[in-house]
Amino acid sequence: MAQGNLKLQKKKPARVTKRQKNPKAAAPKIFKSKNVSAREKEVLRLAKGHQGNLFNKTEQLISGRVGHLELLSGDRRSLEKIAKEKAAKQKK
Repeated sequence: MAQGNLKLQKKKPARVTKRQKNPKAAAPKIFKSKNVSAREKEVLRLAKGHQGNLFNKTEQLISGRVGHLELLSGDRRSLEKIAKEKAAKQKK
């Protein structure tokens, strides 16, 4: 048996707020070609190289400041020591 009155009226549609609107859905779609030009390949290759160098420099900087991270190799002191050894070898 039913516990209450039947709800025969339809629910009113929910109010749409600014956050619920998706402007990306209305934006025109951009179809990229699958054929990558030589220039684009070169740009991607250079960007990848620069990004790798940035990661290495950041790791060295962090490990040099902290000094006790085991995962990061090449702290400031060890790098200076290696540089001094190279300079000593060049003098001889």
